[in-house]
Amino acid sequence: MQFGENAVVIVTGAGSGIGKETAISFALSGSNVVIVDINEESAYALASSLCDGGANAIAIRTDVSKEADVTDLFERVDRVYGPPTHLVNNAGIERTGKMYDLSVEDYEKLFSVNTHSVFLCSRAAAQRMIPMRRGAIVNLASVASFKTWPGGGAYSASKAAVLALTKAFAADLAPFGIRVNSVAPAIVDTSMTERSLDKESDRAAGRARREALHPLGRLARPQEIANAILFLAAEESGFTTGACLTVDGGLLA
Repeated sequence: MQFGENAVVIVTGAGSGIGKETAISFALSGSNVVIVDINEESAYALASSLCDGGANAIAIRTDVSKEADVTDLFERVDRVYGPPTHLVNNAGIERTGKMYDLSVEDYEKLFSVNTHSVFLCSRAAAQRMIPMRRGAIVNLASVASFKTWPGGGAYSASKAAVLALTKAFAADLAPFGIRVNSVAPAIVDTSMTERSLDKESDRAAGRARREALHPLGRLARPQEIANAILFLAAEESGFTTGACLTVDGGLLA
């Protein structure tokens, strides 16, 4: 896949899981990669590993839910690589609880990280992409954007909002040749899923139950989601914007 000359790619939540595999894939393509994560140790470890392998990568510890942090992130990228050509809004968290019991703190945290960060980072990226008339943004939505479950309503709402933001940015940025799309994974075999399984009295049964939700009979692999992200970011999908690519093992079928 092609990402254009001197591609500069920012990946949020890149310290683990989907974000990590996405960052690695972009690095292997020859792109300049900015690894963004609130976990400084994991971000720097990945950047070091990529650089040792001959890639161009830097790590920047960022709380993407905070405007000041996002401003600093993009200013630092400007100084090191120049303006970004690609942005992957992958950072996200999960909180569960019935809507009538959910704390205001958990509700606000979900929207702060899962939704508000998409606006902050996309706005900062767009302001730099517009003068270049070049760029692609890919947001991480979820099957939860389309379908909720008891106790998952607030998470679903935060991810449904990502779909709306994707369409809004896509409409506003299309005149400048900038594309904005989203990917909606089902349950992915990541540390977030592992933490969810830790709450189960029987981890094996919990995993089997999650696998059974997917007609393909297993969880998604992080690399499979990264593949979808790279496709939407690449020149090969140059006529696709405002879309959501569902990668769900048939869960929504």
